[in-house]
Amino acid sequence: MTGFRVDEVAPEALQRGEVHARAREAARIREQLARSAWTVGLAPTGRQPQSSEAFAGWLERRLASGRPVAFLVGGASGIDEGLLGACDEQLSLGPLTMPHQLARVVLVEQLYRALCVLQGHPYPH
Repeated sequence: MTGFRVDEVAPEALQRGEVHARAREAARIREQLARSAWTVGLAPTGRQPQSSEAFAGWLERRLASGRPVAFLVGGASGIDEGLLGACDEQLSLGPLTMPHQLARVVLVEQLYRALCVLQGHPYPH
């Protein structure tokens, strides 16, 4: 793995409606994506890993492909359906609804845990 980075796009004002806001945010997200990236959209309807170890195994396979992995988290009103549908894969962090800021924290923690597992480092439980 060569590195980790977080790219953010500015939230869109909701005065023109949530659909419009999601579409504008999606356009800015698309501009940030590397063309070769394996895109994973976070969505409640996505595949839910069975465990942190299973997620680590999935991440290991993704990283072994040589393509960068891009996790897409929607804004306050969610992620644009067109962008989500264009993702290579959809992932759920669980059945509970959570704010997008918290979803980011949960995702980063699980990525850290997965990398610890892959490198054989103990992780406190």
